[in-house]
Amino acid sequence: MPNWASTEYCFKGTTEQAQDLYEKIDSLSKMAEPLVENGFGKLWMGCLVNLLGGDWNKVYCRGEIIDYNLTDDHVSISCETAWGEMPEFRHFIEQQYPGSKIYYCVEECGNCVYATNDADREYFPDRYCLDSYDGLEYFETIEEAAKHIGEKIGRELKPDFTEIDKAIDDYLEEHDDDEDWMSFHQFEVLDD
Repeated sequence: MPNWASTEYCFKGTTEQAQDLYEKIDSLSKMAEPLVENGFGKLWMGCLVNLLGGDWNKVYCRGEIIDYNLTDDHVSISCETAWGEMPEFRHFIEQQYPGSKIYYCVEECGNCVYATNDADREYFPDRYCLDSYDGLEYFETIEEAAKHIGEKIGRELKPDFTEIDKAIDDYLEEHDDDEDWMSFHQFEVLDD
């Protein structure tokens, strides 16, 4: 059984390409039965690969589309994927739409996978995440994270990932309370 990751994709292409991709995903959601028999449903990633003319047996696509939206020249696609982002799926779609680019942000807390390929922060500007009893909180800068977490644990923190992480560990040791938990993560920025 895999750990399920939350993967957000942002397809950026021409207005026509974005419209076409959106309409294809939307057509899958409106089918009475999945295009390809599978254990996920109508919006399994393999159904989209099949609809785009590919062979889902050759493109690793273990996951499903949960939500999708069209805005001008980009399509936002929210997925639940096994263990992490699905690069073969992403590259396959980019090949079908020449000149397009798909940016992603993936979070899988079980194995502490936090990554994005959006180096310019155009679609996914957050670089830090605090997972706690209050839910998930995101920060674009280490300064924002240090200020917020410092207020939460009652001490001033330098804007340094290692120091913040250690301060959280110290706080949790001092407050040995199962309900008062938190973990701090940094998004790795990848080239691909």
